[in-house]
Amino acid sequence: MTQTLVTMEANGRLVIPAAMRMELGIVDREMLAVENRDGSIVLTPVVAVPVDHTFPITPELVASAGRAKAEPGQTMSRADVVTRMKQVTSQRK
Repeated sequence: MTQTLVTMEANGRLVIPAAMRMELGIVDREMLAVENRDGSIVLTPVVAVPVDHTFPITPELVASAGRAKAEPGQTMSRADVVTRMKQVTSQRK
């Protein structure tokens, strides 16, 4: 685990060091989920799906989503979302 000290600015902004961003694959303007986990701030990269990339909800999609191991309101990792989107896209072809 890498640890670096950063200082929060007056407006609440923190700067994640460039080396850590590169190590984690975090890019400019990427969304991060912020969580208070037992008094620690945890940042997790997430993927937002644009509205124009959505598709109708079918019974098959609902059934497959139930197997995705995510509860409503939970976040999924970027890799999990990309994998799931590829699966759904290939099933629609």
